[in-house]
Amino acid sequence: MPSTTKIKDGSLAVVTLNVGDGDAVVVRFPPAHGTKTGAVVDCYKGDKTIAAIQALGITKLNFVCATHPHYDHTAGMSKLIKWCLQNGVEICEFWDSGFRHVSKTHYNLIRLLEENPSIKVFSPTSGFETIINKVRVLVLSPSMYLKNRYDTFGTNINNASVVIKLEYPVRDIAEFFLKEEEASDADLEEVENVKQNTVILGGDAQFDAWAQITQEFPELVHTDNRGQMIDPKKKRFKPLRCQVFKVPHHMSKHGATLQVVETLLPRYTIASCSDDSEYGFPHELAVMAVQELRKTATDKGIRYTGHPEPDLAGGTIVAVLDGGKTKPKIVSLGEAVNEDAPISTIM
Repeated sequence: MPSTTKIKDGSLAVVTLNVGDGDAVVVRFPPAHGTKTGAVVDCYKGDKTIAAIQALGITKLNFVCATHPHYDHTAGMSKLIKWCLQNGVEICEFWDSGFRHVSKTHYNLIRLLEENPSIKVFSPTSGFETIINKVRVLVLSPSMYLKNRYDTFGTNINNASVVIKLEYPVRDIAEFFLKEEEASDADLEEVENVKQNTVILGGDAQFDAWAQITQEFPELVHTDNRGQMIDPKKKRFKPLRCQVFKVPHHMSKHGATLQVVETLLPRYTIASCSDDSEYGFPHELAVMAVQELRKTATDKGIRYTGHPEPDLAGGTIVAVLDGGKTKPKIVSLGEAVNEDAPISTIM
């Protein structure tokens, strides 16, 4: 991607940090009223995540999310929260999958949150949504079906993952007017033609989770209702369609299956991996699934934070999404795991 790519004030930036065999994503929402707010989804390395927050100029975190309590997603979470409390960076909410994991790291995190009641703790399920600075944040998983099995540990811990969809800009029903007669055909067409960019952050969700997601968010079929929130020029609306897909479970064979990528149809896929993964990530079957999706394209759209082949190791990956534009911009910053991401180069 051209070096001229910049994170402008009106952009949504999704930063997948290069942390090896782990996950750490920092989101910077389009600033509102001069305040740069953001979110953190998983935190394997606290210092690197903190450095990214500072480089992005974020002064408030709308939410911090531990998609699930595995060590490679939460090892740096307590350090991050303590740093925010000590440095006046407000954490409005903490999102937790609700799955209780018998580990010291997860226990200490829960105790820290209990000791700081100013941080509201939520366990969101599929369908929960909120709007932050013109970005719709929609939770796709876990479903109540999976969550109701947590108490008996009948759910695989990876399938407990919180899966998040970011949609920018928001297409709000208020823009479609309260009464049909108040809107001309031209008015409706203008609103319906707003282009959106969407990002899906897959956590470590595997087969069971994606089966529930595709069941709960089916395709919507076009009708003759002129006020509907579906582009009338399209026969179907696919709510899971996205431009950028942060593939689950470090691109293992259990997450990014062909069925999943065919449903999401991402333009770009981002995999958080290590240069020398002890688990063999990225798995060749997951890579083949994405390549099959875009078999006629020269650029398959896959971006890796780390990879055994040096030419494919991109370091921290930044997705920049401008409101109203159809194509996100993807930047690979190229730093090593133990280095801070040079985000200042694209600010």
